[in-house]
Amino acid sequence: MKILLLLTFLTLFNTIFSQDKGSFKSKKIAITKENVVNPKSIPETYDPNLINHEAPLPGGESIKSYILEQKSKIKKLYPSKKTTKDKAKKIASSPLVGQSFPLEREINGNPYPIYGGIPNDNTMAVSDSGLVLLGVNSVIYAYDLNTESVVFTNATLSLQSMAAGSSSENYYDPKIIYDKEADRFILVFLKDNAPATSKIIICFSTTNNPNDAWNVYSLPGNPLNNNRWTDFPAISVTDADLFITGNLIVPNVSWQIGFDGSVIWQIEKQKGYNGDATLNSVFYDDIKYGGNFIRNLHPVQGADGAVDELFLLSNRNFDLANDSVFVLHVEGASTDATTSLSIDVFQSDVMYGMPPNGRQFDTDTSDVTSGLQTNDARVLGAIKIGDNVQFVSNTVNPLTGYSAIYHGTVASINSQPSITANIIGDVTKDYGYPNIAWTGNEPCDIETMISFNYTSFTDFPGISCIYHDNYGDYSDEKVIVSGENYIDRLSGTYERWGDYFGLQRYYKKPGSVFSFGYYALSNRRNSGYCAELISPDSSTLTAVINRTNQASMCKQDISLTVSGGFPPYSFNWKNDVTNSSNTTTNVCLGDSVEVEITDSRGCFMTTLVYGETIALEGESKIYPNPFVNRFAVQFNLDTDSEIIAKIYDVSGKIVTDLIKRTAKEGLNELVFSTLPLNAGNYVLKIEANGKEIVNQKIVKNE
Repeated sequence: MKILLLLTFLTLFNTIFSQDKGSFKSKKIAITKENVVNPKSIPETYDPNLINHEAPLPGGESIKSYILEQKSKIKKLYPSKKTTKDKAKKIASSPLVGQSFPLEREINGNPYPIYGGIPNDNTMAVSDSGLVLLGVNSVIYAYDLNTESVVFTNATLSLQSMAAGSSSENYYDPKIIYDKEADRFILVFLKDNAPATSKIIICFSTTNNPNDAWNVYSLPGNPLNNNRWTDFPAISVTDADLFITGNLIVPNVSWQIGFDGSVIWQIEKQKGYNGDATLNSVFYDDIKYGGNFIRNLHPVQGADGAVDELFLLSNRNFDLANDSVFVLHVEGASTDATTSLSIDVFQSDVMYGMPPNGRQFDTDTSDVTSGLQTNDARVLGAIKIGDNVQFVSNTVNPLTGYSAIYHGTVASINSQPSITANIIGDVTKDYGYPNIAWTGNEPCDIETMISFNYTSFTDFPGISCIYHDNYGDYSDEKVIVSGENYIDRLSGTYERWGDYFGLQRYYKKPGSVFSFGYYALSNRRNSGYCAELISPDSSTLTAVINRTNQASMCKQDISLTVSGGFPPYSFNWKNDVTNSSNTTTNVCLGDSVEVEITDSRGCFMTTLVYGETIALEGESKIYPNPFVNRFAVQFNLDTDSEIIAKIYDVSGKIVTDLIKRTAKEGLNELVFSTLPLNAGNYVLKIEANGKEIVNQKIVKNE
């Protein structure tokens, strides 16, 4: 009954809530260049980084304390239970794992793991040239897929060194993106968590090699100069701009008033690659709906490169159960005189809710602070495929009471958005910190790869993926790397997990993505593991053109043999609109015929086919022979020649002079009516510049 009342309230709440279209403020801000950093010239340093990792106790006044209170409530609402049910239908084929490597460095010829942070904060990008740039907490790491070797001299570079900062400053929360159109990397991270020194650091690569120089800029973490600092960045790029979102935090107050809204930075990116002294930007703040701040704005990324226009998603990430999804849309570039931000909210057909912590070998399930921290249900990954957006987040799985993945789709986002979703869970494991990438082989595909961290009482923390096919079905879980032990880095049984997961399409290789997640080492510490994930759908819609041997007189038949995609196929011949078969007839020599082939998904390809002469078997070709009322002969000429063609009877008497004309070099065809001839046998002779090239008996039937 309590759940029913909650659902009823939420439905009523969203109906009322959706009447307000939202509000925001914006202003233009010039960003000044701070530095140029060359990784090759960065010396080895101690790079100290001091962070407090202990969990606050329930009843405290921080946001983390509030999260733990919500986790206590979600545990009572959805207690853990065994079940064999799984809401997501899993009948798709499993993905494949390709090239992969652990996060490690070589010392004296021996490999040693590079330990992740607390939490790991996995982020990554891969270039078309095969260079992978990874980030964990306070360092970055580059790997060359071609040579299977590290790129940086000392394997890793600290965020402090990239910012040319000092040991008194704290750098964390990296986010990395590869800009396919510009063939460049962008690295964004945070500095400090105090209003006086908080900054967002932006590094633009000057080439497609992360070991070359970077142009470094910074944004104020306290942009309104009102005692705030910026937390939890997220990024995306359009053709013109880099977008960065973050949360403004008020220090030393309760969670209810400690959040002062999410902000959006829209920054001119090309000048960043160029290293210009100043960059244009637009800053959006005071972003509200129904008079309330929208929290954790997640910018949508392009499925196959820069997104054409920027959308952002958010939800009620702290709620025990909710179906609201906010959709924001930025129109205009940072260099335009004006830009606009629209805000709306829609209801999903499936509710999400505060996820419980992930369970380990030593997790005390009676203590909600115990286990691997899942944070909340905020959106963690989103990509735009055509007019649809697919996104993922953490959620509770009501069937099991375990942490699971919320996979949603915003359909028709440019016109009339509607939202559907599935909860992807397991009957024994907790899933956490998913991300999503497109794996399509052709533009019409909507298939995606979802990769994530996992854990359970009996499964050490590892990394997995699930493939989502064009029919909306899911594969079974595919384990990428298994954990080697449970995590034990903090006092008690509370451990940090996540806080996010690296996943990107390998743009130059359709159907392939690279993932970078969190897994446990044998010494109970955590590191990262990068792996190529390959879609099981390797079929692309293709057509083979087949022509008949009769290649002229407008009597050629052309058929198509189609493979790939999803049969059955339909055919739309532009020259033969009533014909839906795979064959068109009566195509003339040299004519072009356009056909559109569509498969059962609605994916289509358009191709041109041409009436072509089939290669001659001899000096000339005469057809049809015998004939009734029409006759043709093909012959090849080495040069332009004067042609004389005559028909003789079997006694050698000339019946008719057919033609005397200049013909061009190459393949020629003489076509004529035979109605004046009586039935019988004849001889056709053709000369080219006085040399006989055809002397052939021909037969006319009745």
